[in-house]
Amino acid sequence: MKHVMKITLLISAFTISGYSDVKSRDFFAAGGITIGAPATTQPGSYKIPMEFETKIVHSGQWIDIVSAKVSGSDILVTATFTSGNRKSRYPGYVEVKGIPAGTYALKYQDPDGKTHPMGSVVLP
Repeated sequence: MKHVMKITLLISAFTISGYSDVKSRDFFAAGGITIGAPATTQPGSYKIPMEFETKIVHSGQWIDIVSAKVSGSDILVTATFTSGNRKSRYPGYVEVKGIPAGTYALKYQDPDGKTHPMGSVVLP
């Protein structure tokens, strides 16, 4: 019986450590998503620095990745968090490729597709 309990606890720990969850905008504090100055990495490719502050801060949540996609003149970003005790794969910026320089509307996209304006960004 002790052996079964140990195996059950180990499986539970591994399951929790690998769990990632896409978060909606209301997961973050008001003003909790800040955007830095974009930089050109090569023609048509840009890095946009971003920081995320959650409403509730606790040691069990880690930002895993932030994805970005371009839709017309919008750059849509979505953050994924993990409750596991592993290192973040998020480098502190989002990268967009294959788009011309110009002004874009930066928006947070919830898992259900709803978007939230975060401001504009000028890609040099």
